[in-house]
Amino acid sequence: MFKKTMTSIAALAFMTGIATAQMGATDIAWTMEDFMIAFPEATPELFDEVDTNNDGVIDSFEYEAAVEAGLIDPVEGGETAPLEEEPAPLD
Repeated sequence: MFKKTMTSIAALAFMTGIATAQMGATDIAWTMEDFMIAFPEATPELFDEVDTNNDGVIDSFEYEAAVEAGLIDPVEGGETAPLEEEPAPLD
């Protein structure tokens, strides 16, 4: 019985991993501060709307859903806002 249960759990974990990989979501974990940097025009209310599970962090699934819903535009690379100009080199 134990072996059968463990085999079922392993199969479910494997299938979940495949489904997640196929969704193509990037690794995102944006706090409100990160979100405001990526989307300077954003408001705290928009952050709250995108953060659907209200954990204070926008994850990759919430980001993808917000893009699909037209709440936000996709950000190049999916993780940071594009720079308007090259940063100055550090001395």
